Amino acid sequence: MAEAVTKFSLDQKIQVVRDAFAAFSRGDMKALSDAWTDDFTWHARGSVFGGDFKGKDAAIGAIARYPQELQDIKLAFHDIVANDKHVVALVNSSFKRNGKTYEDQIVYIFHINDQGKTTEGWIIADTELAKKAVGG
Repeated sequence: MAEAVTKFSLDQKIQVVRDAFAAFSRGDMKALSDAWTDDFTWHARGSVFGGDFKGKDAAIGAIARYPQELQDIKLAFHDIVANDKHVVALVNSSFKRNGKTYEDQIVYIFHINDQGKTTEGWIIADTELAKKAVGG
């Protein structure tokens, strides 16, 4: 007899994203990466530390740079919307670097499978602000 597969609801997928942001905010990179598939891909073109990072180790290495190199990171949800293919988080963000505060509105997009694991994520941020933050 085939095993029944439980499909995650849109609300459950949104909660996966909320939980991931909470893990990042408290510095719990293990909890963050535990929510990913082994072949998770992080697309960060246009963010402060850009590139495409394939696999959990590469992705967590890229994401862990944010709290290592930026101070006082704050991420506040403006809204989170979902459909059967995507969860999109609209986020007001701020951080400090070299004594300056940078504020931005960032869009995060996630693919979450029916087992509640994130398979792929994107960050879309202001590239000019990112250049100023890293360079300044």
